[in-house]
Amino acid sequence: MGLGASPAHPAGLTPGDIAAILDWWKLAGVDTVVGADPVPWFQQAEAEAIFEAPKQRPPARQAPVARPAEEAWWSAATTLQNLSEQMAARHPRAPFADGNPQSGLMILGEAPSAEDLKTGKPFSGPAGQFLDRMLAAIGVDRSSCYIALLCPRRRIPGPPTPDDIAEDLALTLAHVRLTRPRHLLLMGANPVQALAGETAPITRVRGSWLSVDAGGGPVPALATFNPAYLLRRPEEKARAWADLLALKHRITQ
Repeated sequence: MGLGASPAHPAGLTPGDIAAILDWWKLAGVDTVVGADPVPWFQQAEAEAIFEAPKQRPPARQAPVARPAEEAWWSAATTLQNLSEQMAARHPRAPFADGNPQSGLMILGEAPSAEDLKTGKPFSGPAGQFLDRMLAAIGVDRSSCYIALLCPRRRIPGPPTPDDIAEDLALTLAHVRLTRPRHLLLMGANPVQALAGETAPITRVRGSWLSVDAGGGPVPALATFNPAYLLRRPEEKARAWADLLALKHRITQ
């Protein structure tokens, strides 16, 4: 309960009288002194004028847009072999790809791990070993899929920054276009957002079949978790397993 400011006390009011009045107010439940003017607390519009306006929600995340490069060398590549050779010449030991590009199944992760930067192959560390076990469970290995990264030129381990994604997006789209997969497996929120334009959280969109068009026509793409995320959140493995079963059903039809 609050107490408004009272008028000046009549002359002759002793400190004892004031103390007695305060004690009475306390017994009545008054515990806060407020302004003299009444406030319509239950009228939202007027209450907002008294308190600081609530902060606006941040705008929805936008799908990354490829950043024009001064030297878009990948745009001149007409074959996957030429693209791979150019990549190797310009960025030695970058973990560009691994596996069989003729398999029809292309798997896209996010960015290199520390182990990937050492070996020059994507998914080389613990997350890669876990990916291998995941794929083996549905009868797939690195000879029957083609593994690449959204940001293969990133030289620092860890999640890619928006700048990394913008700088490598056109290169990755060229990679997908020249590989011409029949199916894509997008592992993680960044590949899903960058390539399929889906801005919903990965926990909501995983298990969904999306569409990716890198310039060669739409390709069905299944969204799922990144293996590194699953190592941190093992409780999500059951849902990732459901995604793999959906992938197996689709690619074996």
